[in-house]
Amino acid sequence: MAGNASAERAAQFERLAMDWAGKAGLGQPGAAELAQAFATLAVAARLDHLQRRLSVVGDQLNATKRGLEQVARGLSGT
Repeated sequence: MAGNASAERAAQFERLAMDWAGKAGLGQPGAAELAQAFATLAVAARLDHLQRRLSVVGDQLNATKRGLEQVARGLSGT
């Protein structure tokens, strides 16, 4: 599932960000910038995952609405 891939990708970027943040704490040149870049990628992947999940919920709500409209039409006899 694509949403699951987004979450896995986010977790991978988060691990990389933490690794580079640790290296930055030890004074490795350029490590802080890499930690920030991977953290930004992790946030983007998490947002993608959230967007996909919300899209699924929206589709489910639309299907429920259509079903309820059919029931209402059946009860009203039209």
